[in-house]
Amino acid sequence: MEESDIDISDLLKKKAERRRALARLPYEEKVEIVRRLQELSRKIKESRDENEGLQRRAQESAAEG
Repeated sequence: MEESDIDISDLLKKKAERRRALARLPYEEKVEIVRRLQELSRKIKESRDENEGLQRRAQESAAEG
């Protein structure tokens, strides 16, 4: 067995452990995790939208000048 196979096997075991740990959480904690992920997603989208606006303005400015 190659070293990379061992690493993948370890990763899969840890992933399964994490899933079991999340499954054992109380419902309220799961809801809170989802709420935090939604908030993070919103912030990422706002940042992306802001960056796209800055890029668009820079391109317009470069085209004018």
